[in-house]
Parts: sequence; structure tokens; C-alpha cells
Amino acid sequence: MKFKPSAAGSAVERGKTYSKTGLATSIDVKEVKTTAGDAKVVKAGHRLNAEESRSVLQSIAADSNVASVEPDILMQPTSTPNDTYYSRQWALSDPNVGLRVPGVWDRTTGAGQVVAVIDTGITSHSDLNANIIAGYDMIADPATSSDGDGRDPDASDPGDYRISGACGSASTSNSSWHGTHVAGIIAAVANNGEGVSGAAPGVKIEPVRALGDCGGYLSDISDAITWASGGTVTGVPANGNPAQTINLSLGGTAACSATLQAAIDGAVSRGSAVFVAAGNENQLASNSTPANCNNVITVGATNQSGSRASYSNFGPAVDIMAPGGDTGAGILSTLNAGTTTPGAETYGYMMGTSMATPMAASVGALMKAADPSLTPAQIKAKLEATARPLPGTCSGGCGAGLVDASAAVVYPAAPPAPLTPIAAKAASLNGALGAATTGEVNGLKDNGAYQCFEHGCILYSPASGAHVSAGAIRDLWASTGFEGGVLGYPTTDEVPGLRDGGVYQNYQGGAIIWSPATGAHISVGAIRGLWASTGFEGGALGYPTTDQVPGLRDGGVYQNYQGGAIIWSPATGAHISVGPIRGEWAATGFEGGRLGYPTTDQVPGLRDGGVYQNYQGGAIIWSPATGAHISVGAIRSIWASTGYESGRLGYPTSDEYPTGNDGSVAQNYQGGVIHVGPNGAYIS
Repeated sequence: MKFKPSAAGSAVERGKTYSKTGLATSIDVKEVKTTAGDAKVVKAGHRLNAEESRSVLQSIAADSNVASVEPDILMQPTSTPNDTYYSRQWALSDPNVGLRVPGVWDRTTGAGQVVAVIDTGITSHSDLNANIIAGYDMIADPATSSDGDGRDPDASDPGDYRISGACGSASTSNSSWHGTHVAGIIAAVANNGEGVSGAAPGVKIEPVRALGDCGGYLSDISDAITWASGGTVTGVPANGNPAQTINLSLGGTAACSATLQAAIDGAVSRGSAVFVAAGNENQLASNSTPANCNNVITVGATNQSGSRASYSNFGPAVDIMAPGGDTGAGILSTLNAGTTTPGAETYGYMMGTSMATPMAASVGALMKAADPSLTPAQIKAKLEATARPLPGTCSGGCGAGLVDASAAVVYPAAPPAPLTPIAAKAASLNGALGAATTGEVNGLKDNGAYQCFEHGCILYSPASGAHVSAGAIRDLWASTGFEGGVLGYPTTDEVPGLRDGGVYQNYQGGAIIWSPATGAHISVGAIRGLWASTGFEGGALGYPTTDQVPGLRDGGVYQNYQGGAIIWSPATGAHISVGPIRGEWAATGFEGGRLGYPTTDQVPGLRDGGVYQNYQGGAIIWSPATGAHISVGAIRSIWASTGYESGRLGYPTSDEYPTGNDGSVAQNYQGGVIHVGPNGAYIS
């Protein structure tokens, strides 16, 4: 969890949060470590079921001291052990289905490069030891580390065997020695007269242990990525040999968390290319993390016939494919014979995207050795540009194709990929929106796209550009149907500085205006145009207090404001309705009464400070001395013949009133009375 600045540095304040969680859920939690991103990792007093976990997370998230919280998910190695042995490494040398690395070894074997293998650690092996440098054990919890302690400089693999009942499993399993196998695929010693050769036998392996007997927690894996790339991790000595390439042959079924994405982004910004396994569930790789994270090179697996391996994940999240083996033809590499704790060194076959990932990472290291100026983005671009079609078949999507080392190592450096408009906009905000919660999503109306972050989203279309959408204004825009509604795409970010703390955001079809007093409301069309002529929120009407309200007579609509309203109909257009004249019109039944819709705004400049407003059925006249009164029909015509308020009658002082049962009516004025009846009209 991340605390707000007011509590992050106070153990007392954090303790209050933990205590409140315990009281609310009857589950004790304690703080166990701080991540490289200054997040606090807490552990429950007992193993939680799904409902308990949800309750704890909700309780923590509700605390006013907490900025964000996420589960520290447990990831697993993504290999599938295979006991079938073969005498050759087809994945390296087969010119049809292999990496084609022998052809580049006369140019480079990867010397000078460091590849971090974030995995189960490493065991001693004579065919590997010469290429191993000091690493680190990043597993913080002694209960899952298998070596009895927390983080330390010893990256040795003590074994990840499981007994029945451990890790929620009813079965037992032997130690996998997964990290040793992955490391050997990359850097097993070549030309030593024994064993196997790594795909990049000149590189140095930096083992970073993050997977224990039940897998590895996201917090440990994220810190491992940070440390391996040369970033700072609280309580861990600085890495004197930052890795140019990071191999993550691990994964879990989850969305890419903000913590993991931040660690990956940090590593890439420091120049480390991050290779990750697509996963082994024969499903979309977008369901597996870190394969679904941004800024990674996601690797699927092929088999010995050059087809997508039966288990390999697939889909748009996959960038490239590499040999990972399949039943009957696995990947041969260094291994250990111990079933629980380390035993004799040996060799063995495994299969999985765990094996394909170090194959691709090896080629990445060879490319970097041949051209040290390459950035992670350029390495990815070159791998994709030089990948060849799969010799076999692929269903579901296999990225750019099969890695071809012989082409990738000599291919001219690609220029850095230009930032997308959304990425450029995000970069300009300097992290104001927080971590990304989605990748860029394309396919919106008019070739638009969006990406969401912790504190809002960025919307883009070629016609409108890239703009931020957040908060109450975003919520109202959403209710209109986002870019598919009447407003279309935003054409500005939110613009602050309006009267009384208000902000607005313009859209292709109008605007949304918000103030603390009135909330968020839509402003569009002819009503918006008339409001604009009054000076927007700075004019007599102030802020809108409703959206436009349809359903009036003859297709009319209105919108209320702090200082009145604007009414529109197809026959009369848009007109302002305010003050005493509006009150008098309301008394007649608004547009449903005898006056109908206004046909003008209020018109000032009459004698003695008076104003009037015309309607479909007459007018309303107001003066300071007489107030507001209706003027209609025959009486209005007679009054007009006298010169209106400038004539001898002056202003009306009453509305029309009946004077008999025969339909006779009269209206009082400052200078007399107008009478109209069946027998004629006269002034008295």
C-alpha cells in the first residue's frame, strides 16, 4: 500500500491504519517491508480466503491515510518439466526452426553484457559457474524463502519443492531448479568440451532470486526488477553491475499492477530491456502478467516443427516467438539432480515459454553487445523487424514471428519509435495522472484511442488531439456516451481559473462547465451560443444549474442558470428569461400558457428605466414603478396606438381583468384604463 504524504513517514499514523483494519475485519496485519517505490507491504496474521482478502483490502482502501492499495500477488515459474532427453540443441542451431545463433558467434558471443535472471536462484554447475556473477536474494519473507532468512546477497537456489498442503496444493512436487535451467539456456559455457552451450555464451548471468517454494510475490519481483536494473531498493545495497537485459520467465493470471508496471518502466528508463514469458495456458497472453504490462518484450513459444507450442499463450500481447519446446522435444540446459535440496549437477529438458524467453533474451544481449548504443525500444523494434514467419502454423496471433539472431544482430539500428500522441501527452504531465491502469486502446470512433491511469484517462483522435478526461466532468461526459455521444471528443484539457473556482472542458460538440456550487453541466448548441453572448459564467446568468431539459411544447428545451434560464424552440430560437418578467411569464404557465415562447430577450431603454420582452402571444412590460405586467390582444393594440409607455397612458399597472359576464375585459395603466367588450373599446 502507498500512504499519503501526511502519514507515509509516520510509523504511528501507519499503525493507526493497521489497527483500524484489525478492528474492522478481525484480521491482524503487520508491516513487513518497504518496496523500492516506497510502498509498504503488510502481511495478515493467517492465510486468508478470497472473502477475507477482499475485506482487508477494502478496509485499508477506505482509510483516509491511504493513497492506494493492491494485492501482492504470487507468481509462478512458467515452465513445464519434461523428462524426454535428446542429444542436441535444435533450438540454437536448426536453420529452419532454431534461433540461428551460431552464425553470429564469430561476430559476438555477448561479451560485456550482464543478463539478470529473476527466478528461483542458481545452483552450482561446472558448465555455468564461470559465467555467473554476484546476484541477490530478494525474497523478504523467511516463511516462503526456503533458506530460513530474508533478503541477502546469497542468490543460491535452496530448492522450491512442495509437500502436500503447502501453498494451497494437495500434491507434492520436487524442486524445479528453474533458475539454473533458464541461466544455462542463456550462458552455459561454450567450447569447454562438455555439456551444452548457451545461446549467448559470452554474457554474465546475474541471478536475482525472487521465486521461493510457493512462487514469488509481486513486491519481491518488482523490487528485483528495480535492483537488477540499477535502481534503489530500501535496505538493499546498490547493484554494482546493472543488467542491460532482464529475463522474467514467470507469470500469474492478473492485470498488470501499478507496482509492477512502475518497476518495469523504471528499468527500461535506465536502459534495461525486459523480456517476459507469454505464459503457458493456451490463452490470450493479455490475461497473464507481466506479459500484459507495457514496455516489455513478450515472448511466446514454438515447438520443434516451428509451430506455436500447444501450451503457449498467444494474441496481440505477444511480440515475438522463440523455441520453447513441446512434448517429445524440449529445451536442453543445465540442471540439478536434487529432488528437494541441491544435489549433483546434471542436464535436462524442459519446455515452456520460460525456455523461449531466455532464448529471445539471449539474442537481445547479443544485439546489445554488437551495438551498445541500442535502447530497449530499438532492440524490440529490431527483433520484430527481422523476425521470420513461423515455419509451422500459428493460431491466435504469434506477434512478428520467430526470432532470427543472424538477422537481428546485423540489422541496422532502428530509430527510436516515436511516442504516440497519448504517450506524449502522458509524458508532458510528469506523472500527474499516476500509473497506467490500461494500455493504449484503439478502435474508437474516427480512429480514436484512449489510455486510463490511476487518476483519469487520456483520449485521442486525429481531429481533436490528445486530452485528459477526469473527475466530475469525465463522469458527466461518460453519461452522454463518451466520444460516441453528442459531445464527441474533448478538444481541450480542463481549463481552471473561472469565477468562484470553476473549470470547463471543451468538446467537439460543446462544453462541460463545473463549479463547486453548481456541479458539472453540459453546454451546447444555440443555448450555449446565447449564454456565451452574456459573458458565460461571468455574466448575469452565472453558471448553469441543469443540463438542457427537453420535452417542452413544440420541441422546445430549456436550461436553468444561477441567474435565470435560456429557452429555445425551433420556431423562436433561444432567448433569455430572468427576473420579474420571468416570474410573470411563469405565472401564465411558461411556454404552455397564452404567451407561448419568448421571441426576444428582454429589451431595455424604455422610459423611466423600463424593459419589455416579446412572446408569441404578446409581451411582458416592466418598470421600477409598476412592476411586470402582461400586454396582449386588443388592449395591447389600443395601448400601442397611444404610444405605449411614452403615451398618455404610461405603463400598465395591472394585467387584464374581466369586467362582466359578456367577455368584457380591462387593463389599468398609470394614466387610465383601457376597456374592451362586445360593443367596442374605449379609454377612460
